[in-house]
Amino acid sequence: MGEIKQDWLKDAEQAPTENAVMVMDDNKNFIADLTSRTTTFCSMVANSPKEKALLFKAMNNPEKRIGDCINMTINAKDLFCEVVDCINKETGEVQTCPRMVIIDDKGIGYQAVSLGVYSALKKVMQVFGQPTWKEPLPLKVLQITKGDRKLLTFDVELK
Repeated sequence: MGEIKQDWLKDAEQAPTENAVMVMDDNKNFIADLTSRTTTFCSMVANSPKEKALLFKAMNNPEKRIGDCINMTINAKDLFCEVVDCINKETGEVQTCPRMVIIDDKGIGYQAVSLGVYSALKKVMQVFGQPTWKEPLPLKVLQITKGDRKLLTFDVELK
């Protein structure tokens, strides 16, 4: 199994990605992972087949990247978060990272693997409560600079 991981990591390191590469852990218990909800958070309650399909699309293949929406406003209704393992390109270390997906009032998913997005959404939830938000929460996507790093965050733009 270790050889498979090394080959997979070698391929993953060569994959064209901007921020991080997901990796599989040799010791992961896949059955427990499938049945556990401890590594995910989802505010959306999907009852109908149409709602379930919308939620699955947002979780599995969101339409947009938050990083492509700088200075745009997302009318957030729901959130999905999962824990993923990423490789730090500079150090080669595996890090645990939050993958956040914002689901807007039209059902469009916006994703980022970003501590800045995670931190900002955590604060949004502390102030505005947990989603589902009855009224969409207008989150303006911002990019700020801290030292030599650029981070994504939000402003809340209530009218």
